Amino acid sequence: MHEPRIKESWGKSLCRATVRFCESWFVQYIARPILFLGPPILVSTLAIRESLRVDIVEFAGERVGEFLNNSALIIIVGTYIYVVVVKALYAAIRSYAKPARELETGDLFALIKAIDIVVGDKTKRFNSEAKPKASASDFCGRKTFLQITRPDQQIPLLTAGVRSIFEYMGSKDTAFRVGLIKVENDKPVDWYSFDPASSPPRTPAIDLKAPTSTVSRCIKARSIIVVENITKELSKKTKGERRFMKGNFQDGEEGSQLCYPVIHPATNNIEYVITIAGNRTSCLVEKHAELYAWVIEHFAMRITMEHSLLILRERAIESAKRSAA
Repeated sequence: MHEPRIKESWGKSLCRATVRFCESWFVQYIARPILFLGPPILVSTLAIRESLRVDIVEFAGERVGEFLNNSALIIIVGTYIYVVVVKALYAAIRSYAKPARELETGDLFALIKAIDIVVGDKTKRFNSEAKPKASASDFCGRKTFLQITRPDQQIPLLTAGVRSIFEYMGSKDTAFRVGLIKVENDKPVDWYSFDPASSPPRTPAIDLKAPTSTVSRCIKARSIIVVENITKELSKKTKGERRFMKGNFQDGEEGSQLCYPVIHPATNNIEYVITIAGNRTSCLVEKHAELYAWVIEHFAMRITMEHSLLILRERAIESAKRSAA
């Protein structure tokens, strides 16, 4: 299974590699005991046993011998401090090696719950149709298909599901708005759905055709785009660098923006763009893009399925009209 990773500095990557090495069988059961216990035992024994001190004097000289004779207590305390320092150093490396953000158990539960709401709505509709049709003699497949497939309901539920998981993953003082833009010929044409209903998009979808908009950047790259600081992005002097257009963004506002392209596997075309806007600077972090993409993929896959059903419904309705003519 694909595991999302956070972009890391070389120092964090080095610490992660160090932790992986230290957790190997050789280090845990051979090298670590020698490193922790070997030096303290050796030094303590030198400080206590006369015969070993004599050997050390012959090997290292009188100054070392005098130190061992006069500093036995310091040596014993020092060996204890040595063990504490080495363990603390490894604990610091292990702590620094942890990703800045990773999915926790609660995040996964929230993701499953958001998807279950959408699946539950579809299951309820299917079951309500299956019960009377099970014993019906005048079953019509076309009519039943049109009644049980409701992508016009499912896609908005998926949009709301995306918002619910980002609200859960984000901080309590951050509000997110999620929209789904319909794309035709690699151009945004209309807002298909948005959540919450009380905060509709302020910029018309057609205006987002501007090459500097996050939506257009996302379509061109065919990849997720994350803008951490909208104000900072707007301050960039050249349009070639900018990944956000002002639109109806007001002076003094702050926030972050994310866009994710929904690519239909049958056509390889971008059919929609998922937009996520947060009202706090850095509430969406660029180095967490792979993690965000992993979460959104679970909804994007279902959006493409519903889009396929939308196409099939349109064809079924057209066929029914031709048959009735």
